[in-house]
Amino acid sequence: MRESAAKPIELHGVSVIGSDERGDAVTRLEDVRLSVAPGEWLYIVGVNGSGKSTLARVLAGLYTEGMIGDYRRGFAGSNVSPIVLQHPQAQLFGETPREEIQFALEWQRKPADEIGVAAERVLDRVGLLALADEPWHRLSGGQLQLTAFAAAIAGEAPLIVLDEATSMLDERTRVTIVKESRRLQRQGTSIVWVTQRLDELEPESRVITVSEGRIVFDGDVRQMLYGEDEEAITPCEQAGLRMPYLPAMALQLRRQDQLKDPLPVTAEEWRRVLGDVADGEWAGTGGKSTGRAMH
Repeated sequence: MRESAAKPIELHGVSVIGSDERGDAVTRLEDVRLSVAPGEWLYIVGVNGSGKSTLARVLAGLYTEGMIGDYRRGFAGSNVSPIVLQHPQAQLFGETPREEIQFALEWQRKPADEIGVAAERVLDRVGLLALADEPWHRLSGGQLQLTAFAAAIAGEAPLIVLDEATSMLDERTRVTIVKESRRLQRQGTSIVWVTQRLDELEPESRVITVSEGRIVFDGDVRQMLYGEDEEAITPCEQAGLRMPYLPAMALQLRRQDQLKDPLPVTAEEWRRVLGDVADGEWAGTGGKSTGRAMH
């Protein structure tokens, strides 16, 4: 194994300067300092225009013009890493899902006699086998996005970047993408998952929040949602992100001293908490239902 294959991706003081529609200079990223380890799962969250997609493209190796600072790709190597964009039409080069995946495998230098079988395997894993030879105009936006994802994972690259890659998908297909991404991570692939959907975040994973081109938080998901000080603004709120209903309720309950840390994030954690609350309400009413939901 080459020494660089075990080294992290490192950004030291990286900034990206671009231009707006009038040609005026605009800072898209500013003084970013970040390290991504081999096999790591990293969430990037932020509001529209925060710079999270620019950072995703930098990590994938797409930016050169307008970028300054020290950027070392480490285990990701010198080639551009697979990236799935929110609007995938611009990144599809084949005429059908099968062709797209075959192109991806060729780009990853898969032996020619293995490409056909490998493409079938990937199509089957993501549920696209029945649509493998359909032209793009017969596929939905979600199916195009799923094709882009299938092409990204086909070569099992050391780094895959997913930028709002589930924005067009139904829940069942979204779960498929999460499962496939986690499978690859367990095998050593680093996953960068860019999203505005905070309900996608898993509590113990690392997350960074981006605001106005800067990283303003780097820690785990639970810390990002709830912070460490009961009275202070949370990192989520600081980044301008809208709290999902359940975490917002948990914060309110903690501030009312009705819920203790660690606050729940997963469905299973919420089932335990809501069960405890329901038991308490039941006991407090002498076994009679109040007929009220929690708001």
